[in-house]
Amino acid sequence: MLTTLQIKSAKAQERAYKLADSGGLYLLVQPNGSKLWRYKFRVGGVEGKQSFGAFPEVSLAEARGLHGDSRKLVVQGINPVQTKQELKVVQAQEQLERTKGTFAAVMSDWDTATAAGLRPSTVRQRQREINNDLVPKLKNRPMDGITRLELTALLKDVEKRAPEVARNLRNHLWGMFEYAIDSGLMENNPVPPLRVMKKRNQSNHPALAGDQIGDFLRALDAATAINEETRIAMLLVLLTACRKAEVIEARWDELDLKAAQWEIPAARMKAKRPHWVPLSRQAIELLTNLRKIVPANREHLFPNRLDPRRPMANRSLNALMERLGFGGEGTPHGMRAAFSTHFNRLGASVDVIEHCLAHVPANAVRAAYNRHAYQDERRMMLQTWADHLDGVRESRGAPLLQRVA
Repeated sequence: MLTTLQIKSAKAQERAYKLADSGGLYLLVQPNGSKLWRYKFRVGGVEGKQSFGAFPEVSLAEARGLHGDSRKLVVQGINPVQTKQELKVVQAQEQLERTKGTFAAVMSDWDTATAAGLRPSTVRQRQREINNDLVPKLKNRPMDGITRLELTALLKDVEKRAPEVARNLRNHLWGMFEYAIDSGLMENNPVPPLRVMKKRNQSNHPALAGDQIGDFLRALDAATAINEETRIAMLLVLLTACRKAEVIEARWDELDLKAAQWEIPAARMKAKRPHWVPLSRQAIELLTNLRKIVPANREHLFPNRLDPRRPMANRSLNALMERLGFGGEGTPHGMRAAFSTHFNRLGASVDVIEHCLAHVPANAVRAAYNRHAYQDERRMMLQTWADHLDGVRESRGAPLLQRVA
């Protein structure tokens, strides 16, 4: 058996050579002078080798201790090298779970990985929902310790007060747990199936009838306490037939007031396709007056009062309609239905109407070949619509901008 003195006295030679100890343990002396501990063994007739480090970092006594542990495994027919590798995997997994396996950590990584393709308003909404209903209960919990039973109970509890929020939360949770599975943190997704949620009552956005639009415009004109920017935003939703989010998140660099047009980039559109909006005379007047109200250094047409770097709050226009007494009868989004209903009743071109609404054509083949954008027709239709809105007021000549100063 080797002694420490022999090991220290071993000199490097032109070729590597071995100094045997016992039971397959030996010291490999390399030409560069390094001295490496090795263990040669056989398991099931297959030869294997295991490294125990280098001398003097690993002493003779330490090498024999490691060798003794491995030799016990060999006697049992277990490959010590494989066992060591498996232990490293287990330890790495445990470390991964400690640092990345909590709900808060996975949620943060998932949010970063998926937010890029979403509209800013969508990202803000889902963060609000998650922070309100998931983080307080799950923040520091290990992902693999969260059960289907408790997620079902959590979602059912939210569903009692906000069914749509509960559905959104289920979708968020599903994405997070799939992300955790892809990251090697767990194997199964505990999010309950959609069948545990109540069936959604499918209903269209309430829309004001033709005569109600006149009532609404008169009420809007008479409400002197309403913030002017909010009033203008509401009128632009009516005049442009655009979605609420497209209007309140609009940026000045999207507008060309001289050319009387507004180009909304694909990233802000529901269908992820750019949308061209011709601006009526009334819309141009509104925007010209708005430019005088909003500071020149603001990128948004309707900056948030608390944080000017963000657009107006999503519920501002809905709240406006509620304050005026029209909350149960219409929504900002429903104004699009009023526009569509008006021109369909008149027998106007369906293609022009649908282009004004930025709807994706149902016939994909026809859409691929019909490259005509109907720009002239859309400009005429939206101007006709703006004139019609003027006409449904108390008196036909009442200016649409009488409250904008």
